[in-house]
Amino acid sequence: MPGQETLNQERARFALEKVQNIEATVKEKYASNAKKLPALIATNGLIPTLAFLKSKKETRPLYDTMNEWLIKKVFANNDNALECLLTCDSSTLRLATMEAIAFANWLKRMVEIEMKQEGETNG
Repeated sequence: MPGQETLNQERARFALEKVQNIEATVKEKYASNAKKLPALIATNGLIPTLAFLKSKKETRPLYDTMNEWLIKKVFANNDNALECLLTCDSSTLRLATMEAIAFANWLKRMVEIEMKQEGETNG
């Protein structure tokens, strides 16, 4: 039955597309970091987590995924969600953090599914 996607469906579809399209050379590190992402955001906060992800070459692909999602959900008005979140009000930051955690949980699930499927086809 065609219709409008729920927000959870949109999160799941976007996460799955990103995980499936990640370069093979960084897939394992991406998966490892994606599994930790919801806890990182909850423990450290969204801004410090994004800054950390952006600062390292090995975590940059995961930052790019989160950045793209936050821009898509209108938490940023340019190509840099981190920059926008640094200057937004506290209620916007709270909403962005809740959305980031919800999306990060879907990303974690999709990474686990893809890694399991790859293990089944390789073994």
